[in-house]
Amino acid sequence: EGQTQNRGFIGLAALIFGNWRPSGIAGGAGLFGLAEAMRLRDADSVLAIVLLAAVVLAFVAIRSAIARRFVAAAISAALTVVLVVYYAKAEVVPTEFQFMTPYVATLLVLVFASKRLRPPAAAGKPWRKGQGT
Repeated sequence: EGQTQNRGFIGLAALIFGNWRPSGIAGGAGLFGLAEAMRLRDADSVLAIVLLAAVVLAFVAIRSAIARRFVAAAISAALTVVLVVYYAKAEVVPTEFQFMTPYVATLLVLVFASKRLRPPAAAGKPWRKGQGT
């Protein structure tokens, strides 16, 4: 009891985001670990991460526009503008948002990344030692 400290859903999301591959799972764990680490940072560092997220979203918007995915480019550009305006006007990020970040990141990754991922063919099938496939 209490082994996952209420983060089992995030672990499952890392598994899905990593497409059931060890290198992908490590990347997913790193992403969610970064989101979790935001709780431990001071307000100035978290505000700098907001600016970093805006830069990453601007890159995604440009890349989506080049790939002719205009809806994704428009959404990414709009989120970039929102984050830049927030960065310019805010002095600190409320602690409530710092605590929400890992869960919001988990939901966003599952919504956007899980559409293109496929689970293993034998997922959910019972397996007994000695049985053939």
